[in-house]
Amino acid sequence: MLKGFSRAHHYLGEFGNGSKMKYVANLMVAIHNVSAAEAFVLGMKAGLSPKAIYEVQANGAGTSRMFQVRGPMMVAGRYGDVTMKNEVWQKDMKIIGEFAAKLGVPTPLFNASAAIYSAAMAQGFGKQDTGAVCAVLESMAKHRR
Repeated sequence: MLKGFSRAHHYLGEFGNGSKMKYVANLMVAIHNVSAAEAFVLGMKAGLSPKAIYEVQANGAGTSRMFQVRGPMMVAGRYGDVTMKNEVWQKDMKIIGEFAAKLGVPTPLFNASAAIYSAAMAQGFGKQDTGAVCAVLESMAKHRR
């Protein structure tokens, strides 16, 4: 059954390990999404077009799945075609943070990204896609398109 809707499947052992792996994956998603936004804002503030940034970087060494998925939203500066709402993502961020803290694992990059998602909520992007962290960083950089 799994072969019908997933690219790969892995046996992870005892019950609960699937959730742990999901926390690991979502930690990376959180960081990579903010990383993509940060790269876009740096490039745009330097005078590069968002479209050029996406086209050049999407297949480069620094790309990530989040850059490829959310990059088109960041190019357009529109976050209404939601794949993951910021308000829903807050639940995942809380779970990941608590999981890491319980294990005593430092997560400086995750913590830094969490602050950007919190800013997205504070700036009214709760119902928009998590790609809206790009708009948050644009505001912080005082960059207007």
